[in-house]
Parts: sequence; C-alpha cells; structure tokens
Amino acid sequence: MRRIVVNEEIKLLAEKYAKGLEIGKNLSAKPLNSLKDLKEAMKKNTTKIVFSAKQSNPKGNRKRIFSATDFPQYAEYIQTIIDLYSSINKLLPWQYEGVIHRMELVLKPEYLNAAVKIAKADSFSFADLIVKAMDYKGVRENIFPDYMRNDTLGIKTCIYCNAQFAITAETEPALTPAMIKKRGKRRGRKPQPRPAILRANYELDHNLPKSSYPYLCTNFYNLIPCCSSCNKHKSKYPLDFTLYAKNGDDLEPLYFELPTDDLLKFQLRHVCGGLHVELKDRYGGTLAEEFNKRFAIDPIYKEHSEEIRELLWRHNIYSSSGIAALKDGFKDLFQDGFDINRFILGTYADVKDVFKRPLTMMKQDIMKQLMK
Repeated sequence: MRRIVVNEEIKLLAEKYAKGLEIGKNLSAKPLNSLKDLKEAMKKNTTKIVFSAKQSNPKGNRKRIFSATDFPQYAEYIQTIIDLYSSINKLLPWQYEGVIHRMELVLKPEYLNAAVKIAKADSFSFADLIVKAMDYKGVRENIFPDYMRNDTLGIKTCIYCNAQFAITAETEPALTPAMIKKRGKRRGRKPQPRPAILRANYELDHNLPKSSYPYLCTNFYNLIPCCSSCNKHKSKYPLDFTLYAKNGDDLEPLYFELPTDDLLKFQLRHVCGGLHVELKDRYGGTLAEEFNKRFAIDPIYKEHSEEIRELLWRHNIYSSSGIAALKDGFKDLFQDGFDINRFILGTYADVKDVFKRPLTMMKQDIMKQLMK
C-alpha cells in the first residue's frame, strides 16, 4: 500500500544479504554449488526433459520426451545464472529488465515449465529445480526474516493489506533416515534425522513470480512480506505496485478515507455506528480498484469498524488542551519517552513505521483526515 525508498542503508542490507547467499551462510549448501550440480545434470543423456501435450518445445515438433543434451540452452541458462549470481540477489527492481532480456535470449519463459527428470529422482519443472538449487526455502526460513526485522525496514505486516501480520505457522515435515538415504550424497552438511517441527515464518510473495523468473527467486527486492490471504489471491497475477521505490517516486499512491457522511455524523451528532473506510487512489487511476478486486480491501476493513470508533473517541477526548493536561498530570511518564501521538492513535504515528503493526496505515490516514 505504501512504498519504501531504497536508500543507502537498504542497499547495504541487500549487499550483506547477497554476500551471505554467495558463501552459503546459514544454508545447508552453497546455492552456487547446487546450481553447478544442476548444470552438470542438464548436460547428461540420462536427464530427460518432458513437455506436456499442451506445451511447445524449442524444436517446434510434436515430440514430448527429449534427452537434456538435445537442448544445451537449459545448461546455458543455469550457467548464466551462475555468472550473474554475485549481483543477481541485490539487483535493484529497476535493473531487472536488462537481466530478464539476457535470460530470455538463452531460453524463452514458456520452456521453463517443462518437466525434468534427473536419474531416479522425481520429476520437477525446470523452474522449480532452479528455485530449489538457489535454496529459496532455506533463504526464506533462515536468512530473510532477520533482514525484515532489522530496524532499517521493520516490516512485520502484509504490505498489500496492512490488516494482518506477514507471519504464518508452518509444519516442517519430519526427516527420517530413509528420507535422508533417498536424497543421496550432496554437497554441504549431512542432515540429521529429526521429528516434525511447527515454526513461525514470514509469508513471502514474489513481485515477479518464480515460475517465470526463477533466477530472481531469492532477489532481496523481489521478496515481498504478505499475509497468507493476499499471497493466495495475488498468486502469479501481475500487480501495478512495487514495494521499493526510487527517490522522487510516489510513496503513497493509496490512502484510506472515512466517507464524508460518516465523518459528519460523528462530528455533529457523535454517531459512531456503521463506520467504514474506503481505499482511494491519491492521484486518480485504478490501483485502489485493482487492490479491492485482488485482495478485497474494503470488505476486510469493514470488519474493523470498532478500531475506527475507538480512534474517533480518543481524538475527541484528547484535544490540545486535554493533551496539555495529560502531560502536566503525568510528567514522569512523558520524561520516559512516552509518545502521546502513538498513545492516541493506538499504533505507530510515524509514516515510516506503517509496516510494524496491522491497521497502522488506516489509523494514520483517518487521523490526518480528522486533523484537517
């Protein structure tokens, strides 16, 4: 909903993140090594590439099953990722286009979903094999969360709806000796048997979907914290919104507004029943409509009318004279860094903290409307 300017601090975070991935820090294996292994597998006659009946193949015929050696561009595609790996994970969103063009010269996106069978392993799409080699799962679980919790970003809520936290509970399946044996020998630390684990993880969307752009699956700026509901409903659909922006870009294309009739009822008659807010485009356009179509923003916020009611109460009670009296009566509290604006708002008052707590954007916008 709101956007973040990519400043030098954020660039340094992305740089540190990319270096960690390059050396495989906190991962079971170096993604670079896994990519090299995958590239070698794609050079073997025994590796099969299978196209579905609905898919075309690079040769343009009706044959469906090929040896990987029939299509050297698959191995070349992986080699290109390897060549770009030191920069690809910190690549800025406005730099994507050049890399996308380079990758698509090697292999067109429609061929990424061909099924690949390596030796006795199960078949996976070529895109999924790249995502697996780049260890998106390990990055999501063990590396990326620390960067979101960092004070520089401090993202804890869904960036699409801001109504829920971007944290979800997930079950990590048990790892048995038989499963470890089936995986065979791999580079890196040998996993140990363990029971199933229930853990809390960030839910992440990809601004550019990993099925079409697998090489960007662990790009710092392409990983978007969101709630499960928004992630499910956005899926692979493109959205005319990006979290990260350049200096000078519009950072607040959307805002919440209490309808004039509801506001007048409160101001003139103190009627608080049936309150609701609406998502609006700040400069015209159709982004609010798109968000409502994809994420049902207005219906979701209609269920939070009590939050609006309480905000209106607090605004009415704590006038400028009321705040002065509060400060006078609780001097010790105010000297301890007490934030009166945060107290009245019931959440963070600074726009930079909008992603730290659910409903913060709505409350900030309504308070601005009340202060006019």
